[in-house]
Amino acid sequence: MTSRERVRAVLNHQLPDRVPNGLGGCETEGLHIVAYGNLQKVLGVNGLPPRLDTFMTNAVFEEDVIAAMDGDIILLASPRMCPSRLRSYPEEQWKEQVLWGKTFRVPVRERFREEPDGTIVWETAGNAICPPGMFFFDHKGYTDLTAEFDVPDPDKFHPYDTLNDDLLRHLEDAAKDLYERTDLSICLGETITDLQIAPGGMIGSMVLMMEEPEVMQALLDKCADAGLKQIELLDQAVGKYVDILSIAHDFGDNRSVTIGEHLWREIYKDSYKKLFTGWQKRTNMKVNLHSCGSVDTILPDLIECGLQVFNPVQTSAAGMGAASLKERFGKDVVFWGGAYDAQLISTDMDYDAVYRAVYNNVKVLGEGGNFIFSGVHNLPATLPESHLKAMIDAYRDARQY
Repeated sequence: MTSRERVRAVLNHQLPDRVPNGLGGCETEGLHIVAYGNLQKVLGVNGLPPRLDTFMTNAVFEEDVIAAMDGDIILLASPRMCPSRLRSYPEEQWKEQVLWGKTFRVPVRERFREEPDGTIVWETAGNAICPPGMFFFDHKGYTDLTAEFDVPDPDKFHPYDTLNDDLLRHLEDAAKDLYERTDLSICLGETITDLQIAPGGMIGSMVLMMEEPEVMQALLDKCADAGLKQIELLDQAVGKYVDILSIAHDFGDNRSVTIGEHLWREIYKDSYKKLFTGWQKRTNMKVNLHSCGSVDTILPDLIECGLQVFNPVQTSAAGMGAASLKERFGKDVVFWGGAYDAQLISTDMDYDAVYRAVYNNVKVLGEGGNFIFSGVHNLPATLPESHLKAMIDAYRDARQY
């Protein structure tokens, strides 16, 4: 089977010739750019310096790396996260930048500076800070829990419901090029207006859910309408080329659904059902939802709403063990991820231990199909080269059904 045929079989709950490899295929199933550079070494790919994709400092997976690791999915674009184009791009959209003592490529509009103590400041990301010796940036959020915040009036709330024609034409041209030139399955990154609206930040929106649930529900309903209008535009532009369309919404922490499953159902379920059912009426691009943490108690609800692909499959969270998830939901949804969980696999583990852990997860999650291989979220910069090799080796040995 070709990569495209293999992925499409899994997406349609059919058994392909082997487990597809989706590492790097969406914004939340990849590697930190430092780890990606190490993966290039492990694979023997002497490519250009890694490109920075999102605020999470993950890398753009290039075609030579995808080929070398037997990958099956390529990320078309991250329009909401990356100001430069990922595919069919002019070189002048990217520039070299030294970070953590290594040379990378970043979008031309991004600006960084390094302080004398080694602190890295990402100026164009609101002066986000990466402390000395660290590899991730602390982005400023809404932290004043006593301040008043503006709650949008649902009658006057009009979320963005269209897409720039220049963006649509670029996506169309780039998708057509990938579709005709490669046999890879194409995933479009986070593009539409989603349901992550949070007046007052995370805490403020939780207060709003408790005090004025009908207001939050009305805002979410309008976001769903806006997203559906954008999906219609995307389907016209790339629907015949793209297999998967991604959105994100982190509902869980390591213990449970953060707001509790009962409040989640009251606030979110109707809007997700509206979005996902409308989505599937408008396009054949599959619904790929990213949600971290322990969400097993609401997975049945999301599946009922129309969820088709779920990532990152955080096996370290409560109730999210690979065997349990597969037994309970493995026939109803495609799991994308779960093979290497950095919260369970410590950096001091040797090659053999990592190999066994990944091999077992691929076998468990891949049993009977409905599984796309990858790690759990974007794996960190500190991932040893031996772990990268063990992960790829274990996948290759475990991928046959």
